[in-house]
Amino acid sequence: MKIAILNLTGGGISGGHKSYIANIIPRLAASDKIERILCASPVSFKAETWIPASPKLALAVCEPFRFFSSAPDSKFKVVLNAFRPDVVFVTMERHINYPGAPIVTIVHNMAPFVSITTTSGLREKIKSLARRFDTGLAVNRASAVIAPTAFVRNALLDRFGVEREKITLINFGHTPKASAKPPTGEIKQLLSSGFIFTAGSFEVYRGYEDLLVAFAEVKKSFPNIKMAIAGVVRSATLGYKMKMQSLAASLGLLNDVLWLGYIPHEELGWYYSHCSAFALTSRVESFCFVALEALAHGCNCISTDSPCLPEIMADASLYYKAGDAKGLGRGLLEILARDNSARERALQRAMGRAAEFSWDKAARETIDVFLKAAGSGG
Repeated sequence: MKIAILNLTGGGISGGHKSYIANIIPRLAASDKIERILCASPVSFKAETWIPASPKLALAVCEPFRFFSSAPDSKFKVVLNAFRPDVVFVTMERHINYPGAPIVTIVHNMAPFVSITTTSGLREKIKSLARRFDTGLAVNRASAVIAPTAFVRNALLDRFGVEREKITLINFGHTPKASAKPPTGEIKQLLSSGFIFTAGSFEVYRGYEDLLVAFAEVKKSFPNIKMAIAGVVRSATLGYKMKMQSLAASLGLLNDVLWLGYIPHEELGWYYSHCSAFALTSRVESFCFVALEALAHGCNCISTDSPCLPEIMADASLYYKAGDAKGLGRGLLEILARDNSARERALQRAMGRAAEFSWDKAARETIDVFLKAAGSGG
């Protein structure tokens, strides 16, 4: 079976999407059910620098995704036609019109069609509406749809009316804890008295205001503790970051919050492994690789009860209601007050939960979807 993989983004790529591609492609290529793979991405991906090479894999360039332009660009279409795929796998919820093979799509981003209030600015709200419309086309016209969580599956059924038999629930996998490079001496020293950590792309739906307000209360009991916030800021969410920095200043936290921005993967593990508590304040997630990374590193966690975080973290986290900063503060204080024995039990629960998510299983189940879509059986 020949699979064409299309990474149809606007030119950028999130950490979660990148992790998915880097982990799933080698496992697809390792299967004797897959003959060849053509993987197409915008040139800005620099895919050749991070997608693992395989004799079965050929990389190609396609134009970035543009709303209301559903056909493959003319140059890539020549390549795609010559490849003659049995299945076209679109790794984002993007609509593509290609009659040469059945389309399989996967949903990675729930924020645009849960509520436009999760965005920042009029332009972003308009883009969210466009994404919602395009997602509806993508999931209804595809031959098969992969949902990474039950929350996404139910949303596809309830919000978009997708036929139940077209949807397959496939959890993503986890990457085992690896040795991590420590940060610079200055940052390491600043965090030496303990710190609360959170990570993820800097978006309005992350709900960082909860964390800052809660942190101000936590500081009354733990005056030396710091907070570290990691995540790339897009130009469209720069205003939100400035708003959060102003909130921190108004709460007297200006010297206690480290805005780390992008953290290289080889350093990120250090923050997970050394934090006193890990907090997730998102209003919505489709899967949340950050949650799984925190679990894999044994973090003592607290999260909102927003979809789909309890589905991923189960009993390996405390929970609070999004927007309830006091509830978050109480949870953080509970974690910080734990003795070594309690922290170790939480660590073991977290790592045990992470181990339940397997990339090998995800790849096998994804291949089954391809076979069914191609009419080859299971």
